[in-house]
Amino acid sequence: MGAIVSALAFPVPDRRMSTDYLLDRQDQLVKLRTKSGLSVPAYSIMVKSSTSGDTKANATRLFTVIYSHGNAEDVGLSIFHLDRMAEVCDCNILAYEYPGYSISDGEPSEQNCYEAIRAAFDYVTNTLMVDPANVVLMGRSLGSGPTVDMASCELAKNVGGVILQSPLESGIRAVMGFYPSYGLYPLDIFRNYAKVHLIRCPVFILHGTDDRVVPCDNGRALYSTLKQRECHVDYEPKWIPGRGHNDMPEGECLDACRKFLLFLKKEQQRT
Repeated sequence: MGAIVSALAFPVPDRRMSTDYLLDRQDQLVKLRTKSGLSVPAYSIMVKSSTSGDTKANATRLFTVIYSHGNAEDVGLSIFHLDRMAEVCDCNILAYEYPGYSISDGEPSEQNCYEAIRAAFDYVTNTLMVDPANVVLMGRSLGSGPTVDMASCELAKNVGGVILQSPLESGIRAVMGFYPSYGLYPLDIFRNYAKVHLIRCPVFILHGTDDRVVPCDNGRALYSTLKQRECHVDYEPKWIPGRGHNDMPEGECLDACRKFLLFLKKEQQRT
């Protein structure tokens, strides 16, 4: 049964589809190594300073978004969207790959995803020397799992913010609803509902109201839990009427993310 859950959770795209995209951007690829020794690529976009042309100057001025993609896509297939995000949101981006996807080592699993995002966080904070306060963790769909796990741990307690697009409460709650998640608890994966309250920074949720893959009730439930935090800094979620899981309006979503980053910057200046 556990193997069936994993197969449903990780419908890996044909690796050949994205290999060419990634190899065409080799100058922007970073090789990360997970705790288990797996090699995973990450696509890095470092915005150059308009005055000096130096990327390091902007590592402290701009937010760096660590991006976790959805389950039926990979970093190579996301490149053009990531390029657009960096442009619209005026941010640096490190989009890491999951083991078993595109040109990475290993097999996809919940634990391997957690190890991959930790390798990405380590690279951003210890190699690029980005202050965690200037790091924003963003996850789409299944990517909300590693994002919430990372954001809720002690290591990432000081990150600047979190963005969750079409997030799931858990693997089973996304597919079967609330009550089956208790009877099938040992088989459930990415139990965001049990961790999201531990996140200490502002969180922005976007979700389509007509989502049939990860119903919008998942996003609403996570937001309800977030509001109960003692440290809660409220930021209004964006429920997008008439939109599903894979037809979220890119321009509208990116503009909303841009506004959230501006909000975070104002919060930093205020405190």
